[in-house]
Amino acid sequence: MNEQTQTRLRPGDDLHGHIRSCQELVGSDIQFAFQTILDARELEVVAFEALVRGLAGEPAATVISRIAQENRFDFDQACRIRALEAAARSEVEQDLHLNCAEIRTSNVNLVSEVIHHMARRNRIDSDKIVLEIAGLTRLGTRRQIGEIRRELQAAGLRTLADNVGLNHADLSVLAAFQPDMIKLDRALVAKIEQSRQRQAVVRGCLSLCRDLGIRLIAGGIETAEELAWLRDNGVEFFQGFYFTQPDLDAER
Repeated sequence: MNEQTQTRLRPGDDLHGHIRSCQELVGSDIQFAFQTILDARELEVVAFEALVRGLAGEPAATVISRIAQENRFDFDQACRIRALEAAARSEVEQDLHLNCAEIRTSNVNLVSEVIHHMARRNRIDSDKIVLEIAGLTRLGTRRQIGEIRRELQAAGLRTLADNVGLNHADLSVLAAFQPDMIKLDRALVAKIEQSRQRQAVVRGCLSLCRDLGIRLIAGGIETAEELAWLRDNGVEFFQGFYFTQPDLDAER
């Protein structure tokens, strides 16, 4: 969506009205699956990521492709609203990861306002919420990236840079954004035990994370060989079909 069309709520604007309009945009056409994130040291689940699905189980990309470009921000908001409701129904007690695809400097305050409002409504501790942001370069300039990070930090929301390693640009702006966590992309970890080039990238990510105090999660783990190499080389947190398939929310 054109950033100029995304605005913050002005004094007197209706937050509840914004939430209603976002809800109405999707109606009952989406559901959520919750995928675990595990601490391999303790062999315990530390978080769940809320993944949007169609009513027939269609993946997020298929669902989003049906949404007109001018409605993408409201749809993004609706997904977080519905995910918080689904997490409350499922009694998720661990950290809750919410995807955040359309955040910009012009709407970051509205994003955090809605999250806090819905967290309170659903009795979810906002300290447990992590915003997963893919494609850091889409956020704008380095100055804008830093501004978004500061606004979210001031709002008490943790951040995760998603799909890291998918391309060079993501790595080049991590220092500017300084997320609390990063998640390695599936394309980087697939058959990692067979690729010296991708092994070098992962080791570089681990070094960067240690220096900046960032938690690293390896996403998309599908084989025991991938898990073994990553664990042997210092990765501690994992997500992927190797461990479990995402569980769909029982209600919508």
